[in-house]
Amino acid sequence: MTRWYDRLMPELFIAIVLMLLAYGVLMTYSSSVFYAQDVFHNRLYFFKRELLWIAVGMAAAIVTGLVHYQRLQRLSWLLLIVATLLLSLVLVPGIGRTVNHATRWISVGGLTIQPSEFAKYAVIIFVADRLARQRRHVERFVRGVCVPLLISMVPVSLISIEPDLGTPIVIGLTVLVLFYVAGTRLWNLVALVLLGIPFVVYEIITSPARIDRVLTFLNPDADPHRTGFQIRQSLIAIGSGRINGVGLGMSVQKKHYLPEAHTDFIFAIVGEELGFAGAATLIVLFMALFYVMHRLTRQIEDMFGHLVATGILTLLSLQCVINIGVVTGCLPTKGIALPFISYGGSSMVMTLAACGLLLNIVYNQRHLRHEPAQMRGRETTLI
Repeated sequence: MTRWYDRLMPELFIAIVLMLLAYGVLMTYSSSVFYAQDVFHNRLYFFKRELLWIAVGMAAAIVTGLVHYQRLQRLSWLLLIVATLLLSLVLVPGIGRTVNHATRWISVGGLTIQPSEFAKYAVIIFVADRLARQRRHVERFVRGVCVPLLISMVPVSLISIEPDLGTPIVIGLTVLVLFYVAGTRLWNLVALVLLGIPFVVYEIITSPARIDRVLTFLNPDADPHRTGFQIRQSLIAIGSGRINGVGLGMSVQKKHYLPEAHTDFIFAIVGEELGFAGAATLIVLFMALFYVMHRLTRQIEDMFGHLVATGILTLLSLQCVINIGVVTGCLPTKGIALPFISYGGSSMVMTLAACGLLLNIVYNQRHLRHEPAQMRGRETTLI
């Protein structure tokens, strides 16, 4: 039985998202102003582009909010194929764009698109569709687990050779959560984790850059001017903020001391300018967002919709935890954007589109067009 305050969750969800967007726009401008002036001779360069991407993202959210989500279920294979093709184009010389020794973007008409952001949600929709349609096989390791997992890992493998290890790990953990929620046996999930560990270890030991990141994580002071430079500057920024911060716009680290200050390490600038109070406020907003998303997810009776919503919640929460963990030195350095806050067009558009899809699923529960086998039984779900 739905409680009275659950009816207010969609509106509360929208309000928190808008607050996070406002927070993000403010900090994007503040953290990028010096870099934008020096490189593009325009202090508002990233600020204007961030507003543009938010507008595009809201348009995408309207589309994903209006088109019935079960149509996406029928297009799950197509979405996965499109994601795979886009990721393949990234690897084509002349089409893929390389930044910091990584080829993860496609340049189209002056715009830069990161296909891995689209691939994240394509994999979630595909796996949710397979688990919903073949729920009676979910406890079987080969047919219920390995087959959909191997198919969905095709685009993930393309992401890993860009190279990018963080995104495949986030997608892999999200998929494991989907299998768990769908009712897969725990031993099957343990087996998948054990099979995945050698892959992660191999990807690390065969990359000198990743080995350096792990060693830097273990001892940031070992090479403070090279491998340990970024995390040391991040910690200096956070420590300088103390309780109330040095003041909005007054950061020293954003003046070319801290690399990626307006993207992956924007949380460090939040800590420096707004202090513990500002950083804690942002974390509380994220915690409120994820709690509301959890409440919304529990309202969804359709199996496919429930799994997609769970995937969106898991993906965003993992990105948030990993980003803040990296910036504060609790995790090895990895380029994972902070949702709604970090500057980035593809990430912003797909995040807002996912928010629209989540609301779509919640609002359409009263008018489901479903097969009986796809209904979620409360006595068998694990959340």
